[in-house]
Amino acid sequence: MPDDPDEASLIQTVLRHRPTASRHRLPAASFARPGDDAALVGLGLVVTVDAMVEGVHWDDRCSAEDVGWKLAAVNASDIGAMGCRPTWALLTLSVPAPADGAWVEAFAHGLGLGLGHFGAQLVGGDTTRSPGPRLLTLTMAGEGARPVGRDGGRPGDELWVTGTLGEAAAGFFEGQPAGLAWLRRPVPPVELGAALGELGLVHAMMDLSDGLLRDLPRLCAASGTGATVDAAALPAGPALAGLSAETRLARQVAFGDDYQLLIAAAPATRPALLERAAALGVALHCVGHLDAAPGLRLQGGPWPRPDFDHFPQAAAGRGT
Repeated sequence: MPDDPDEASLIQTVLRHRPTASRHRLPAASFARPGDDAALVGLGLVVTVDAMVEGVHWDDRCSAEDVGWKLAAVNASDIGAMGCRPTWALLTLSVPAPADGAWVEAFAHGLGLGLGHFGAQLVGGDTTRSPGPRLLTLTMAGEGARPVGRDGGRPGDELWVTGTLGEAAAGFFEGQPAGLAWLRRPVPPVELGAALGELGLVHAMMDLSDGLLRDLPRLCAASGTGATVDAAALPAGPALAGLSAETRLARQVAFGDDYQLLIAAAPATRPALLERAAALGVALHCVGHLDAAPGLRLQGGPWPRPDFDHFPQAAAGRGT
C-alpha cells in the first residue's frame, strides 16, 4: 500500500483485514455488507455512522448550532436512503482544552433540533478530550419494512434525483445565501426515502453526499451497470443563477453536500414515484438511466473534475 493512499484504498485495506467469519450469527440479507449508506444488522434494522472534523467538514461559516443540526441531518440522510426512518443515535464528542462550554451548549441545541426533526432519540455516547480540532461522530439506527441497497439497479432503470443539486457548492464557493443555508443546515428528504422503501418502488437508492460524480459510480459498481446522465436534466435552484454552464455543472456534480436521493427505478414506476414525491412536497427529476455497458456517460459535455477530496495528494493527477 502507498504511504499516502486514496480513500478507496484505505477502505479496501480495512475490509481486507476484517475476520472472514464470525462466531455470532450475521443478518441473512443479500446486502448485509459494507458499501451501502447503512449496514443492515437485523430484520428491517440499519445502522450508519458519520464523523465531522472541524476544519474539514465545517469552518467559521457554520455556527455551533449549525454543526449540531448537520451532524444529525447527514446521518438521517443515510438512513432515509436505505428506505428507513431514524430511531436512535449515539454521540462521540471530542473537544480540545478549554472545552468552550458555550460552543458545546449551542452544538447540543442544534443536535437536539436535528434529531427531533428527523425522529431519532439520543440514547448514549462518549466524550473525550481532543489534542487537535473538535471531532464529532454520530451513530444512528433506523427501521424500515423493506430496506433498500445500492446493488439492485438494472439496465434500463431510470435515474432520479430529488430537490436541486449544487446548492451547498454555490454557498461554499460563491457565498450565495440560499446555498450557504443548505450548506449549514441541509434537510434531506428522509420521509420520501422511507416511503419509497415501504412501497417497493425502487431497485436501488443512495444519498448524494459526495456529489453525483463520485456517488453514481458507487451505485453502478454495486449494481453491475453503467449509466448515462443528461446534463440538461440536472435540477438547479436559484443559488446557481448567473453561473456559466461549465461552473454550474461543476457545482451540481463535483462538490457534494447535496444530501438528496439518487434513485434507480423501473420506468413503469414513474407515475407512482412522482405521485408519492408530490404528496410529500419533494421535487423529483429524471436525469438519466442505467446501462448494461460499464462506465459513466454525460450527454451535454465532459464530466468536470471533483471539487473536493479527503485525500487530495493521493487524488492529484487522476482522471475522473
